[in-house]
Amino acid sequence: MERGSHPQGNYVVSCTDDFRKTSQVPELNRHLLLEATVTKGSIFKLAETLVPAVVSSHQRPVEEIVSNDVVRNAFEASKTQWIDSPVITQWHDPDHRIYDVLTEANRLRQIWTAIKSQPFSPFTDPLWIEAGRTIAEVGLPWHNNQLNMPDEIDTSWQFHFKSYERSALREKGARVGDVNATGYICTAREANCYCIRTLQQDLRDKHPTLRPILVYDNFDEQTILSAKAFFGLQIHRISLSDDIENICRDLNKVTNNERPVIFAATLAALNGRCDDLDIICKISESVQLLLHVDASRNFDYITTLSPEDRKLLGVRSLRLEHRLPSQELRVHDGPVRASTIVAAGSNHADPAHAVALKPASLEAKHVKVAYVRAYDASLAGSRDALLPLWVALQEIRFGASGFQEVYQYCARMRAILIRALAGKVKFIAPSYSLDVIVQSCSEEQIKSLVALGGQSLPNKGEVILTVQPSVVPNDIKSFLEALSISNKAVEDLASRDFSKLYPIPPLVIDDLRETVRSWRVKTRFSAGYPLNMFSYSALGPVIGKFLDVKIPRDWLESHTDQLLATRMRSFGLTGSEKQFKGTLTNGSTMGNRVGIHVALARLPGAFLYFSTETHYSVSKTARDCDTITNRWLTSHKPKYSEISCDKNGSISINALVERALGDQRECRERSKEYHMVLFANMGTTFVGARDDLKKIYERLADVGVTISHIHVDGAFDFGFENCSVKLGLPGTIDEEGRPFVQGVTISHHKALGGMVSGEVICYSPHDHLVPFKWNVDPRIAFEKWLYDQAFRPEDITKMYRHCQANATYLEFALRKSGFVTKRNPESVIVVLERPPSWIIEEFSLRPEGDWVHFITLPHISHSTINLFIDRISWFEKQCQVAFSYVNPIVDSVLGPVELTCVRCQDPLARSISKLSESAIPLLSGTQKDIVNIVKVCMRGALSVAVLDKRGEVEAVLLIESNRNMSIKVGPLLVRARNAVHGSAIVDIARQLTGFMARSMNAQLHDDVSSYSLYVI
Repeated sequence: MERGSHPQGNYVVSCTDDFRKTSQVPELNRHLLLEATVTKGSIFKLAETLVPAVVSSHQRPVEEIVSNDVVRNAFEASKTQWIDSPVITQWHDPDHRIYDVLTEANRLRQIWTAIKSQPFSPFTDPLWIEAGRTIAEVGLPWHNNQLNMPDEIDTSWQFHFKSYERSALREKGARVGDVNATGYICTAREANCYCIRTLQQDLRDKHPTLRPILVYDNFDEQTILSAKAFFGLQIHRISLSDDIENICRDLNKVTNNERPVIFAATLAALNGRCDDLDIICKISESVQLLLHVDASRNFDYITTLSPEDRKLLGVRSLRLEHRLPSQELRVHDGPVRASTIVAAGSNHADPAHAVALKPASLEAKHVKVAYVRAYDASLAGSRDALLPLWVALQEIRFGASGFQEVYQYCARMRAILIRALAGKVKFIAPSYSLDVIVQSCSEEQIKSLVALGGQSLPNKGEVILTVQPSVVPNDIKSFLEALSISNKAVEDLASRDFSKLYPIPPLVIDDLRETVRSWRVKTRFSAGYPLNMFSYSALGPVIGKFLDVKIPRDWLESHTDQLLATRMRSFGLTGSEKQFKGTLTNGSTMGNRVGIHVALARLPGAFLYFSTETHYSVSKTARDCDTITNRWLTSHKPKYSEISCDKNGSISINALVERALGDQRECRERSKEYHMVLFANMGTTFVGARDDLKKIYERLADVGVTISHIHVDGAFDFGFENCSVKLGLPGTIDEEGRPFVQGVTISHHKALGGMVSGEVICYSPHDHLVPFKWNVDPRIAFEKWLYDQAFRPEDITKMYRHCQANATYLEFALRKSGFVTKRNPESVIVVLERPPSWIIEEFSLRPEGDWVHFITLPHISHSTINLFIDRISWFEKQCQVAFSYVNPIVDSVLGPVELTCVRCQDPLARSISKLSESAIPLLSGTQKDIVNIVKVCMRGALSVAVLDKRGEVEAVLLIESNRNMSIKVGPLLVRARNAVHGSAIVDIARQLTGFMARSMNAQLHDDVSSYSLYVI
């Protein structure tokens, strides 16, 4: 084995004993390059044969498409599952233009599947893409959302694969010594940022007065810059190739010998470089640090190496462990103790989807959000569920032993390649990956190697290639031919058919198929989230035909540019407006985060304002960032303000003006320039409120406050229309006096359905958006293209009007049933006082305080609305039945009275809450937090009030309704004058709850506090 140290980490020439015995490799120099001259000769013809014959989408006529139209066939076969809507109903017409769209989609698929394989791609391999075929065969994609963390389960939202995600976490964690590891699956860049944030938050608790520093060498620069902006971190770059004493001296100076360090290390960067863990361990002896490791390209490889290969290669084992910065990174010859790790390797797409791993004990404090019934701990909020499933299926399919066999094959193939390259060209073969970095290449050689999947690197003449599982001996020969190296001596190695060796277990496939079938039923009753769930019923099978197809990068880039340009024009920008930039995102949470930080990058020190009804992710974005919170400037208050709202949910202009004037005044007193960044809403999450930008602008202008930047979150509403919002330069207004805005956030999956994704457009004259332009899953661009072709503007308008009509229908039906409702003009969101909890569960309604909302998107039909109305009417009828049984008994004890269920918005509920404040337990030792009990029970909609002829409260039986179709009995509130009838009242109450449970077919639960008497 030839290996040694290198400034960029450890590098190896081979990993086989045979090669060590027989090769005639020259001595490695200090850069570990195999010094040799490239053989001269013409490679032009070779290059021409190796470049894949990619057919332009404009060159192949439709007539040449074979008759086997798999896309249309999938579309036709899906009609049994269609959710009809005013748009989809038209697609039954065989002459509808949707069939032209399908023809074009099929043509693209024909072209893309015909593209020659690129066996040495650093990003992916056909073996890892194969799972997409199974995912499609079980009926996916269907609408889903892997909302929140894997262990946070909302029983009313079942459109996820969290059990599979938790399994993947356990398997990955076990390979680094922590089977109980937590985290989640997302893109590698998000995973890295999440892990860095986790360590920052841990250090906030342990060292609240010491600002941490993010240190790195070869780590991805764009991720570092994103983390710097998102979290307000100070960053510092070092060179691990420097003398260790100089490095420590530099870090001790930067940290003032006390500030903790978060060291972000990579074991296989996209340029092939890696950080030397041994040097980092030595640094930790002098500098307090926590280690974060990015192994998003090679985790499955390095964690399944045999002990013998690990020793030969000099690859250090990793252990996921929550350690103090002052503790050693490595004890004696043990594993390197990383605080967080990003784990991947069997990557099916670029960007890679990785597991962000952290110890369960490494927990930060997060705010619980009632709307999602969870802690908003992830970085980007909503997630597409197919991507975690894909990662989990790789683990299920291969496991540690399977990965080991696959990568042993890859390592042997790389050893053959290295032997052939030795003495012929300069190259680097990193020990922590299966990469080969060829150096000093000519332009023609670069062209030929790129055709094989290689990636040209910024360093002139360098190309990185990766030996993937699908590489066969002929690919090695093509590699050598591209460099004009004779391949006669290349030994043959039998290729392995890993597809047949490692199938996905039939039980797993059956489970997925049954899950999707159940989703088709549950979809019809899911009315709580602003997520359109109808479109996948028809277009999902079409998209499924592309899940195992690699979409060419040039197509993705050109069509992404086109759709962003189209979006900009829809908001009033012309092609000449080069100061605005846009990017695709994995959802509106990330879009809002990016929009805020682009504004603050242009206006450092600006004050950020948003309303209390703004999406909960915005306050998270502010809390995450030490710069926005002014954490390290204790004399100054935070640079953000949550402004109260009016009764409709729009930002209170009076409160905004008051706060802005106060901030402006403070800036003047400190001789600082004041800038306002306004984060406005066009359709708030819960009540669908829109902020009046014109009034806000005018009121602020009247008092001398200028808005420096406006960003508008229209994640849901912008999917239907632009709400008269226009993009333009700061401080300008349109002909109607409305201010132009400088940024917008849009979701793809909310209004139209589809994959969790979105867009953000920002005013970025100095390219402040660049660090945040993350690569997104290729499916996002493809689905956006497909949806743009399938749904024309008039289709979207028709759909929107249909949804509005259904909202009006629901609103009137609820009012007729006596329910208090709220609805903003033209909104498809109807807010109503809480019904019993099991109805909230059945229809997946979202709660907030005393209210829930019901959203009438296209998958919600009149029949579903009628069923919902029937459900809430039915439970009240059952209550009346129960009342009829006990009315005579109650009258005999308390005189003529009336029994009624209490809804939380009933004035009676407020009266009962007020009475409970002075309630006294009749028996000592039964004291409970009666005020809070009353609050919970009022929201359950089942508590029973006993009223006299004047409507005065005589007694109240508190009952809590639960999501699992059960009722829990609480205490009894009784007037002092009725206390003498305490035993009789309790006896009647027991009968009444029994009758109610029986008539509703609900489970009855009680405890020691049930039926206890409180005097009011």
